[in-house]
Amino acid sequence: MRHGEDARAKHELLPLFPLGLVLVPGELLPLHIFEERYKRLIAECRDSGAPFGIVFSRDEGLAVVGCTARVGAVLGELPDGRSNIVVRGGERFRLVELRPPDLPDVEPVRAVVEYLHDAPGEVSVELTETVERLFTRALELTDATPPTRGPQDVPRSFQIAGVFEIEPVVKQRLLQLQDEAGRLGLLATFFDALVQRLELLQSREEAIRGNGKGT
Repeated sequence: MRHGEDARAKHELLPLFPLGLVLVPGELLPLHIFEERYKRLIAECRDSGAPFGIVFSRDEGLAVVGCTARVGAVLGELPDGRSNIVVRGGERFRLVELRPPDLPDVEPVRAVVEYLHDAPGEVSVELTETVERLFTRALELTDATPPTRGPQDVPRSFQIAGVFEIEPVVKQRLLQLQDEAGRLGLLATFFDALVQRLELLQSREEAIRGNGKGT
């Protein structure tokens, strides 16, 4: 074991829920549970209050970094065990070792994980203000309702990523970065490009409305 490594995290076994999306800390995510293995998983986690892990799944396989989730609310249940729930993102983790189930149709994959923590570092006021300005402009251009600020113990980068629709690949990169300055820098780049595209579309639509043809 390397110096300073967290032995507890190294040996924690976590059931996984692979999805084609990315969950970040603090984010609320609605889920429809219908597969037998996940019906059992959610029932187990609801009864115990234990977390499970949501991991981005693509054709290439599972992402290396995921986020824990806990059941926050049950919106509806059916007699066959299907349910609609809302989960909240918790802690980031890295997969160390996958443990395939003996009965994959009724049991989820589990994994030994280690939890991730940000490296110490400062974030410049200029970077923070830039991200907030671009984020606000993106909300205006998409007619989205400005969200309330998330939990104070959740970094601002994850608060933003949890309320704005961001491509899963970009969101996964954000999840894997272990410093707030790096994440805000990624968001600044993302929102700058997005705002430019949206403003261009807006100006073209205004031109069409004004003279009946594009310019």
